[in-house]
Amino acid sequence: MKLWLQLSHHLRLRPRLSIAVLAGALLATVWPSTLPLLTRLLLGWNVGVWTYLLLILWHIGRADSAHVQRQARALAQGMPVVLVLAVIGALASLAAIALEQAQVRHGGNVVQGWPYLLLAITTVAGSWLLLPVEFALAYASLYHRGDAGAHGLEFPGDTSALDYSDFLYFSITLAATSQTSDVTVSSRAMRKLVLLQALLSFVFNTGVLALTINILASLIG
Repeated sequence: MKLWLQLSHHLRLRPRLSIAVLAGALLATVWPSTLPLLTRLLLGWNVGVWTYLLLILWHIGRADSAHVQRQARALAQGMPVVLVLAVIGALASLAAIALEQAQVRHGGNVVQGWPYLLLAITTVAGSWLLLPVEFALAYASLYHRGDAGAHGLEFPGDTSALDYSDFLYFSITLAATSQTSDVTVSSRAMRKLVLLQALLSFVFNTGVLALTINILASLIG
Protein backbone atom coordinates (compact mmCIF):
# COMPACT_ATOMS: atom_id res chain seq x y z
CA MET A 1 0.00 0.00 0.00
CA LYS A 2 2.82 2.39 0.89
CA LEU A 3 4.58 1.73 -2.42
CA TRP A 4 1.34 2.34 -4.33
CA LEU A 5 0.80 5.65 -2.50
CA GLN A 6 4.34 6.74 -3.33
CA LEU A 7 3.86 5.79 -6.98
CA SER A 8 0.55 7.69 -7.11
CA HIS A 9 2.26 10.73 -5.63
CA HIS A 10 5.03 10.59 -8.22
CA LEU A 11 2.51 10.26 -11.04
CA ARG A 12 0.62 13.32 -9.80
CA LEU A 13 3.86 15.29 -10.02
CA ARG A 14 4.29 14.05 -13.60
CA PRO A 15 1.02 14.74 -15.48
CA ARG A 16 2.54 13.83 -18.85
CA LEU A 17 3.61 10.44 -17.56
CA SER A 18 0.16 9.91 -16.03
CA ILE A 19 -1.55 10.72 -19.34
CA ALA A 20 0.73 8.32 -21.21
CA VAL A 21 0.20 5.48 -18.71
CA LEU A 22 -3.57 5.90 -18.87
CA ALA A 23 -3.56 6.05 -22.69
CA GLY A 24 -1.47 2.90 -23.02
CA ALA A 25 -3.45 0.96 -20.40
CA LEU A 26 -6.75 1.99 -21.98
CA LEU A 27 -5.71 0.85 -25.46
CA ALA A 28 -4.40 -2.50 -24.20
CA THR A 29 -7.68 -3.03 -22.33
CA VAL A 30 -10.22 -2.05 -24.99
CA TRP A 31 -8.41 -3.45 -28.05
CA PRO A 32 -10.42 -6.30 -29.62
CA SER A 33 -9.53 -9.68 -28.17
CA THR A 34 -8.92 -11.08 -31.65
CA LEU A 35 -5.29 -10.16 -31.10
CA PRO A 36 -3.20 -12.12 -28.57
CA LEU A 37 -2.64 -10.58 -25.15
CA LEU A 38 1.08 -10.06 -25.79
CA THR A 39 0.39 -8.11 -28.98
CA ARG A 40 -2.21 -5.93 -27.23
CA LEU A 41 0.27 -5.22 -24.43
CA LEU A 42 2.91 -4.20 -26.95
CA LEU A 43 0.42 -1.91 -28.71
CA GLY A 44 -0.49 -0.36 -25.37
CA TRP A 45 3.18 0.07 -24.50
CA ASN A 46 3.81 1.82 -27.83
CA VAL A 47 0.92 4.22 -27.38
CA GLY A 48 2.01 5.02 -23.83
CA VAL A 49 5.70 5.46 -24.66
CA TRP A 50 5.24 7.58 -27.76
CA THR A 51 2.56 9.72 -26.11
CA TYR A 52 4.93 10.35 -23.21
CA LEU A 53 7.91 11.06 -25.46
CA LEU A 54 5.99 13.57 -27.56
CA LEU A 55 4.64 15.34 -24.48
CA ILE A 56 7.91 15.41 -22.56
CA LEU A 57 10.03 16.45 -25.55
CA TRP A 58 7.59 19.27 -26.30
CA HIS A 59 7.86 20.34 -22.67
CA ILE A 60 11.66 20.05 -22.67
CA GLY A 61 11.91 22.20 -25.77
CA ARG A 62 9.93 25.02 -24.15
CA ALA A 63 11.36 24.98 -20.61
CA ASP A 64 13.83 27.74 -19.74
CA SER A 65 16.67 27.53 -17.23
CA ALA A 66 14.64 28.78 -14.26
CA HIS A 67 11.84 26.30 -14.92
CA VAL A 68 14.35 23.46 -15.29
CA GLN A 69 15.81 24.22 -11.86
CA ARG A 70 12.41 24.33 -10.16
CA GLN A 71 11.11 21.18 -11.78
CA ALA A 72 14.35 19.24 -11.39
CA ARG A 73 14.35 19.85 -7.64
CA ALA A 74 10.64 19.03 -7.34
CA LEU A 75 11.09 15.70 -9.14
CA ALA A 76 14.37 14.71 -7.50
CA GLN A 77 12.84 12.62 -4.70
CA GLY A 78 10.82 10.33 -6.94
CA MET A 79 13.30 10.16 -9.80
CA PRO A 80 14.87 6.80 -8.79
CA VAL A 81 11.45 5.10 -8.73
CA VAL A 82 10.44 6.43 -12.14
CA LEU A 83 13.87 5.63 -13.59
CA VAL A 84 13.72 2.03 -12.36
CA LEU A 85 10.21 1.58 -13.77
CA ALA A 86 11.31 3.01 -17.13
CA VAL A 87 14.28 0.64 -17.28
CA ILE A 88 12.13 -2.38 -16.36
CA GLY A 89 9.49 -1.42 -18.91
CA ALA A 90 12.01 -0.89 -21.72
CA LEU A 91 13.78 -4.19 -21.07
CA ALA A 92 10.44 -6.00 -20.76
CA SER A 93 9.34 -4.59 -24.12
CA LEU A 94 12.46 -6.04 -25.77
CA ALA A 95 11.77 -9.39 -24.13
CA ALA A 96 8.16 -9.25 -25.38
CA ILE A 97 9.33 -8.54 -28.93
CA ALA A 98 11.74 -11.48 -28.74
CA LEU A 99 8.94 -13.73 -27.46
CA GLU A 100 6.60 -12.57 -30.21
CA GLN A 101 9.30 -13.20 -32.77
CA ALA A 102 9.67 -16.77 -31.52
CA GLN A 103 5.91 -17.26 -31.89
CA VAL A 104 6.04 -15.88 -35.44
CA ARG A 105 8.73 -18.41 -36.35
CA HIS A 106 6.60 -21.25 -34.99
CA GLY A 107 3.46 -20.07 -36.78
CA GLY A 108 1.65 -18.86 -33.67
CA ASN A 109 -1.48 -16.74 -33.70
CA VAL A 110 0.34 -13.39 -33.69
CA VAL A 111 0.77 -10.43 -36.01
CA GLN A 112 3.03 -11.41 -38.92
CA GLY A 113 4.59 -9.81 -41.97
CA TRP A 114 4.90 -6.05 -42.29
CA PRO A 115 2.52 -5.27 -39.39
CA TYR A 116 4.80 -7.27 -37.10
CA LEU A 117 7.88 -5.51 -38.49
CA LEU A 118 6.29 -2.09 -37.91
CA LEU A 119 5.32 -3.07 -34.36
CA ALA A 120 8.85 -4.31 -33.66
CA ILE A 121 10.50 -1.16 -35.05
CA THR A 122 8.28 1.27 -33.15
CA THR A 123 8.67 -0.73 -29.93
CA VAL A 124 12.46 -0.86 -30.14
CA ALA A 125 12.77 2.80 -31.17
CA GLY A 126 10.42 4.03 -28.44
CA SER A 127 12.03 1.94 -25.73
CA TRP A 128 15.53 2.99 -26.78
CA LEU A 129 14.63 6.70 -26.76
CA LEU A 130 12.77 6.45 -23.44
CA LEU A 131 15.90 5.60 -21.46
CA PRO A 132 18.11 8.59 -22.42
CA VAL A 133 15.14 10.93 -21.95
CA GLU A 134 14.56 9.63 -18.42
CA PHE A 135 18.28 9.71 -17.66
CA ALA A 136 18.41 13.31 -18.90
CA LEU A 137 15.70 14.22 -16.38
CA ALA A 138 17.64 12.33 -13.70
CA TYR A 139 20.86 14.17 -14.55
CA ALA A 140 19.03 17.49 -14.30
CA SER A 141 17.62 16.59 -10.87
CA LEU A 142 21.01 15.48 -9.58
CA TYR A 143 22.71 18.54 -11.07
CA HIS A 144 20.32 20.98 -9.38
CA ARG A 145 19.96 19.25 -6.03
CA GLY A 146 22.47 21.62 -4.39
CA ASP A 147 22.89 25.38 -4.56
CA ALA A 148 26.68 25.56 -4.31
CA GLY A 149 29.77 23.59 -5.16
CA ALA A 150 30.27 21.09 -7.95
CA HIS A 151 27.09 20.01 -9.72
CA GLY A 152 28.57 16.79 -11.08
CA LEU A 153 28.58 17.71 -14.77
CA GLU A 154 30.86 20.35 -16.23
CA PHE A 155 29.55 21.64 -19.56
CA PRO A 156 31.84 23.63 -21.84
CA GLY A 157 31.06 27.27 -22.56
CA ASP A 158 28.50 29.40 -20.75
CA THR A 159 26.68 27.35 -18.09
CA SER A 160 24.67 30.15 -16.52
CA ALA A 161 21.45 29.19 -18.31
CA LEU A 162 21.44 25.42 -18.80
CA ASP A 163 18.17 23.91 -19.96
CA TYR A 164 16.95 20.36 -20.55
CA SER A 165 18.49 20.23 -24.03
CA ASP A 166 21.97 20.25 -22.45
CA PHE A 167 21.19 17.22 -20.29
CA LEU A 168 19.45 15.50 -23.21
CA TYR A 169 22.52 16.11 -25.36
CA PHE A 170 24.73 14.46 -22.75
CA SER A 171 22.37 11.54 -22.18
CA ILE A 172 21.69 10.70 -25.84
CA THR A 173 25.39 11.01 -26.71
CA LEU A 174 26.21 8.54 -23.94
CA ALA A 175 23.44 6.15 -25.03
CA ALA A 176 24.43 6.23 -28.69
CA THR A 177 28.22 6.22 -28.46
CA SER A 178 29.01 5.04 -24.89
CA GLN A 179 31.11 8.20 -24.50
CA THR A 180 30.60 11.34 -22.45
CA SER A 181 31.70 13.62 -25.32
CA ASP A 182 32.90 17.08 -24.20
CA VAL A 183 31.08 17.06 -20.84
CA THR A 184 33.15 16.24 -17.76
CA VAL A 185 31.73 14.16 -14.91
CA SER A 186 32.98 15.69 -11.65
CA SER A 187 31.14 14.04 -8.76
CA ARG A 188 30.88 10.52 -7.40
CA ALA A 189 27.07 10.45 -7.41
CA MET A 190 26.98 11.57 -11.03
CA ARG A 191 29.60 8.98 -12.02
CA LYS A 192 27.41 6.23 -10.54
CA LEU A 193 24.45 7.43 -12.59
CA VAL A 194 26.59 7.66 -15.74
CA LEU A 195 27.95 4.15 -15.08
CA LEU A 196 24.41 2.81 -14.74
CA GLN A 197 23.32 4.36 -18.03
CA ALA A 198 26.47 3.13 -19.79
CA LEU A 199 25.86 -0.45 -18.64
CA LEU A 200 22.18 -0.33 -19.56
CA SER A 201 22.98 1.20 -22.93
CA PHE A 202 25.43 -1.59 -23.69
CA VAL A 203 22.86 -4.25 -22.74
CA PHE A 204 20.07 -2.51 -24.62
CA ASN A 205 22.10 -1.78 -27.76
CA THR A 206 23.32 -5.39 -27.85
CA GLY A 207 19.74 -6.62 -27.50
CA VAL A 208 18.54 -4.29 -30.25
CA LEU A 209 21.30 -5.52 -32.58
CA ALA A 210 20.43 -9.17 -31.89
CA LEU A 211 16.71 -8.53 -32.43
CA THR A 212 17.38 -6.66 -35.67
CA ILE A 213 19.47 -9.50 -37.06
CA ASN A 214 16.82 -12.08 -36.10
CA ILE A 215 13.98 -10.01 -37.54
CA LEU A 216 15.79 -9.52 -40.86
CA ALA A 217 16.70 -13.22 -40.97
CA SER A 218 13.06 -14.21 -40.40
CA LEU A 219 11.87 -11.84 -43.14
CA ILE A 220 14.44 -13.13 -45.60
CA GLY A 221 13.61 -16.72 -44.66
